[in-house]
Order: sequence, then C-alpha cells, then structure tokens
Amino acid sequence: MSRVSLHIKAFLFRIAQTIGRYCDLYLSLPLPQSVSFTRRIQATVGNVPGSFNLLFYTPPSYSQNSPPSASSEKYPVLINFHGGGYTIGHAADDARWATEVVKRTGGLVVSVDYRLAPSYPFPTGIEDCVSAVLYLWKHAEELNLDISRTAFSGFSAGGNFTYTAAFRLHEELKKLRAEGEIGEDEVGELVSLVSFYPAVDWTKTRAERQASNPNFTPIINPLFGLLFDDAYLYPKPDMSSPLLSPGLAPDQLLRDALPKDLVIITCWGDSLLAEEEKFRERLKGQGKRVDGYMVEGVVHGWDKWPSWWKGNVSTDEAYKSAAESLKEFWS
Repeated sequence: MSRVSLHIKAFLFRIAQTIGRYCDLYLSLPLPQSVSFTRRIQATVGNVPGSFNLLFYTPPSYSQNSPPSASSEKYPVLINFHGGGYTIGHAADDARWATEVVKRTGGLVVSVDYRLAPSYPFPTGIEDCVSAVLYLWKHAEELNLDISRTAFSGFSAGGNFTYTAAFRLHEELKKLRAEGEIGEDEVGELVSLVSFYPAVDWTKTRAERQASNPNFTPIINPLFGLLFDDAYLYPKPDMSSPLLSPGLAPDQLLRDALPKDLVIITCWGDSLLAEEEKFRERLKGQGKRVDGYMVEGVVHGWDKWPSWWKGNVSTDEAYKSAAESLKEFWS
C-alpha cells in the first residue's frame, strides 16, 4: 500500500472515527465532564520535531489560576494514551474514563494527543508520550501536581504505550541523568499502569492472534487492520522490540521500568486476549500486583461503542474497578 494511499485512507477513517466519538461521548450515558484546559507542548524526545496537545481533566477543587504555594494542594496525575491503531483517535476519546478517575480518586487526568501514523510512524507516538511525562514533571509546581504519584493509562494502542512509554522513559531518564540535563526535583515516580485491551506481542500475525481465541469476534474489516499496520510499522521494525512487544521484554526491564502495581482489563472476544493474559501471569511472576479482569461477552474496544442514551453496565463496572485500584495505589 503506497504512503499516499495510506494518508488518504487514514484521513477518511479519522472522519468516521470522529463521528463515532461524538456519538459515544454525547449521545450515550453517563455524559463525561468537559476538558478543563489544554496545553500545546513541544516534542523533546526523539528526532522528530513538532508539537501536540495535552488535555486536562481536573476535579472541582483544582484551580489553574491559583498561584502555587507551599500550602497548595498537590494532585496525583494520571497520564492517558488513547487508542486507535496508532493511526486514528484523539485524546478526548477517553473522556468518560477520565471523568471516572477524577470522580473516584480526586486526581488529575492528562490525556496526550500524540502524533499519529502514517505521518508519524513508530516510534514517534511513544516518544511524544514520554515528552508529555517529562513536561508535566518539569512543570509540576506550576500545575500543582504530586509527581511522586504518577500513573499511566491507555486503551488498545494506548494500552501498549503504557508499557512502551515506561520503557522509553526509563531509557531517557538514564541518558538525561548521565548528561546532567535533569534535576532530581524534575523526576517523578511512576507508581501504576492501567491498560485496557493492550497489544503486547507484535511478533504474532493478525491471523495467529485471531486463531488464539475461539471466541474471537471481528469488529472491523481486515483491510483496516492492514492499514494500521502499514501506517505505523514503517520502515519495518524489529517486531520483538520491547517498544513494540512489551510482552516479550526482558525480565530485568520489566522489573526496573514498570511499577509494582498494575491493572489489566481484557475482553472475552478479543484477538489479543491470549497474549494479554499470558503477560498478566508473567508480570505476576515478576512480583507485580496485577488487578483487573476479563470482561465477559465483549469485544475489543467495547467501551467506545455508543449506547444511544442507554448506559453500558460492563463499561461502568470496568472503569469503576480500575479507578478504585488506582485510588488504592495512590493512597
């Protein structure tokens, strides 16, 4: 598939996804809170200059305009990475999840509108996520953030980023420290990851993944899957790289770069289910606590389908469970 063709198809698919996002967020219940404010930041990690937005979701007690002081309340921060096959999607996609986290934990959620393939293939999206983390840590005092309580969350491709951004952050911090370019007051602590139906093993073909789950239920035309793959994986990288396949990362990297407390939510009808559950058990074997569960009877991305003014009980329960775990990890 030519790169020009990829750009055209991605553009058209983004239009359709934008309509779907509107229907999910505004024609379904519960209605999410609005974005509190937005900041545009420069990419500082990697070799692809540019900028992208951060969307902030804040609790009622938070005031962006209050000057920080020693007595100012500091808020734990959840940095969120949206899904969309690395090619479509928007930071606002997960507004309902952000609303649940803000409501249940009192923390602050920042959703990263990282740059997308095919214009920005692997690993630019990951590096944008790390740029966002470093920006928030550097501006923690101004934003009243408690960066000793930093967490990541993500959905699908963004779920993959929760792990791969943690690996890339670990690498970047070692480099910045060695070069004396970062102070310890600008380094937070990653205390938790929350991933919803993440891709964790890119060495498997789509056919192999589908065959691994007897309950697999397709949700998109296979050609769209090829679009995502061709757009993001260019030029063809090593599919076993930890930055693509966190489920294959060395034990030492899992121990050093990932926090001890995690949540993984998986889907009964997902082609990714087998690799996700295998990764869950591997993380437990490394001494990690891994909360979360498989949601029965649902497909990949089930929580993003419009309910047309109806609620979605399984989504509500999954979000509540994950947010309650996060609240405990932050306590």
